[in-house]
Amino acid sequence: MTGTGVEAGRLRMVPEGVTHGPSRELLAAGELCWSYAYLDLEASGDEPLQSASSWYERQGVRGTEGLYVLGEARYEAFEGPVTVLLDGASGEVFLARPDDDDMLQRDLLASSPQCLIALAAEIEAVSAAAGGEHGLADGEVRPYGPAAVAEVEQLVRQLLREADPELFRRTDDRPAHWETALAIRALDWGADAGGPGGAAYAVSAALVEDLATLEGEGSVRRFEEAELPASVSHAPTRRLLREIGLPVSDRCLLDVEAEGPLRTLAQQYPENFDPGDEDEGELTTRPQQGGFLVVGGWMYDFVVLLDGATGRVELPDLWDDGEPAAYLHRDLSALLYVLWTFERLRAVRREAGHPWTPGPWSVFEPSELLDGAAEAVMRALDPEAFESESHFWPIRVDDGHMGSLLE
Repeated sequence: MTGTGVEAGRLRMVPEGVTHGPSRELLAAGELCWSYAYLDLEASGDEPLQSASSWYERQGVRGTEGLYVLGEARYEAFEGPVTVLLDGASGEVFLARPDDDDMLQRDLLASSPQCLIALAAEIEAVSAAAGGEHGLADGEVRPYGPAAVAEVEQLVRQLLREADPELFRRTDDRPAHWETALAIRALDWGADAGGPGGAAYAVSAALVEDLATLEGEGSVRRFEEAELPASVSHAPTRRLLREIGLPVSDRCLLDVEAEGPLRTLAQQYPENFDPGDEDEGELTTRPQQGGFLVVGGWMYDFVVLLDGATGRVELPDLWDDGEPAAYLHRDLSALLYVLWTFERLRAVRREAGHPWTPGPWSVFEPSELLDGAAEAVMRALDPEAFESESHFWPIRVDDGHMGSLLE
């Protein structure tokens, strides 16, 4: 992981106040100019390195002496931007933000720029390894699922300690930023991509079982062959319903009945498909959805529909303006993986905000990093689900009455 903001062969001017030798060398060579691990340091290569005193001059912030701005955290913070600062004398790196009294507050992020690079590299490696085949023997299959996520978190947590033991010692094993960043990236190990002609993701039974219990006690409904209508002709979807199943939990976003037949949308809402004596304005604008199966309830009193021929998952047009867009997810495997990721992120956020386990930080708020990363993480799993403002997930993101996406 190297910087890209300085032209090859051209050394960069470093302020005299940066007396820490290794920091001077890295800054001069452009090695601290990158955007990784939810930290944006790219500006530190394209512009003269700015002192924290100059950065906060208009606010009159105190406690900025000897500090230099490397960049900012790559997420929105409720009380103003979080900056990444370098102590020019010691080489220590901090997350910083002024408090209500205009005094600069700091959390140690890395004990040196070299350690900062090593820590960020470990976080980036989590995602890179999840999507690659490097290190696998012929015929070896990389494990995925909740157990793999836990194993990755345990392994990388130790690698982070080894990358900067001083950081973990000085923060009582709870440094700002890194473990929350790891919790987000480890979710890439939840499921592998599906093969050609198969489901979008190779979702495991263990993932669905975990999803069913993330919001309380739950179970999994696996359908008997006789329970599946002939209209479910998409083989990967039929196999998923029989072998993997759907979560059954009153508190899950997807509300699946524990028993009973799968009904079509036309059977559940006949008034939307049979004009009868009703005003034609009440009819659906998506008559093709009449034969789709209702697999469960959804937020805003929607129902989740399954096109049994293609495996595609849709929403009906129950709003007057024809919204939301029909497309919800590519198939049930994508729905389950996105929903599991969503609920896992919410669980991490709840735990981080629990009053019994407050963080020992002055600046870092795990909820800000989680909220800032959630949409991009989910979008990467099914980009079409976020294609326009009329699709469900962007509607949910923009719904200020519901709070942040993870609330």
